[in-house]
Amino acid sequence: MRVEPRKTVEIDVVEEDLFIGRNSTIKAKTGEIIVVKGDVEFEGDCNILSSLHAKSLSLENRGRINVHGDLIVEKFISLEDGELTVSGRLEAEDVDVGKIVRVGKGLKCLDISVGGVLESEGDVDAESISIGGEASVRGNVKGTRFSVGGTLTVEGLTELERLDVGGTAKINGGKITNISVGGVFESTGKLVFEKLSVGGVAKLKVVE
Repeated sequence: MRVEPRKTVEIDVVEEDLFIGRNSTIKAKTGEIIVVKGDVEFEGDCNILSSLHAKSLSLENRGRINVHGDLIVEKFISLEDGELTVSGRLEAEDVDVGKIVRVGKGLKCLDISVGGVLESEGDVDAESISIGGEASVRGNVKGTRFSVGGTLTVEGLTELERLDVGGTAKINGGKITNISVGGVFESTGKLVFEKLSVGGVAKLKVVE
């Protein structure tokens, strides 16, 4: 199925692949969920005014994909030169986004890679997280490895085997086996760790 550029289309279930032209809007015809049993391919900017369930998502060119609901993907999300905003929850096996990922209710995946910025208002649960610029998480973080090129802020608890941050990291306690921070590291809550390497300043809460 194809949605022409700059069109608004109502969809419920698509049994095949869905191709969406740039500057288009799609929404559920009935209910709150669009189900695509194949792959979804975007040509550019797209507003999705519903939750979306699909096999995979990809973007050919630059573009901003906005999902007003949950985004549940069976396999991968590949937006190499794009931005992804999800007001609800994001779930996928692999997420690869070139610029920005913003999530309103947290995300769960195996691997997530973002070239620029990750912002999550909820929990982040992923085996491997790689962020080129900045990461901000208002919920908890759980996974194996979290790598951030610039700045990391976590307001909830952090549970990881390895944390690598190039610049500044501020967390609220948790359990991390191995920590490496190039600049400043601060934990405002109780932190359990085995190895800590900080290039600049480390600020840890003293637990009596």
